[in-house]
Amino acid sequence: MGFVLSWEWALFRIVAGLIMVFGIATFANKLTIRQDESKSPFIENSFGQNDRSLFINWISALKRLIIDTIPAYVIVVLLLGALRAWLFPAVGPDVGNSIIVIIGLAIAGTLFAIPTAAEIPIVQTLMSFGLGVGPAATLLMTLPAVSLPSLLIVKRAFPKRILVFVAVGVAIVGIVSGIVAGYIF
Repeated sequence: MGFVLSWEWALFRIVAGLIMVFGIATFANKLTIRQDESKSPFIENSFGQNDRSLFINWISALKRLIIDTIPAYVIVVLLLGALRAWLFPAVGPDVGNSIIVIIGLAIAGTLFAIPTAAEIPIVQTLMSFGLGVGPAATLLMTLPAVSLPSLLIVKRAFPKRILVFVAVGVAIVGIVSGIVAGYIF
């Protein structure tokens, strides 16, 4: 990232990313009510109570995981792809550093699924088309953090309030990062 955008951007992203990861994780942990391990959705049977082999149990769990996650992931990614024109509108010099754009891109960046490290060339391209520093920083923070498909995949493992908290937390850190970057750069 330092070679593409600059070392200042890389340092900004590292600092804001550390605040995002450790801050959201700490508060999410405090919001989580400790549940008994026996109530975990991943533990079905105690050892010795199942006559099936470990391999058969593993295949069964894998089948349930595939049936639960893959269709949801494909559907949501296709829907987000279809809505991308409205999530990321055409960018021109008139966009600038508007707080409305920062908030909108924070929400869109939190929902949208992209490949790992793809946010860097995306942001670089949008900046060359006139995207301001604040919205660019917002996208750099929100695009790689979480996405709607990733939240749907882990919905059975975490309480809904924690998933909502993480998504809202990422959007808020993205908004704050965009505002701060507007003053720094």
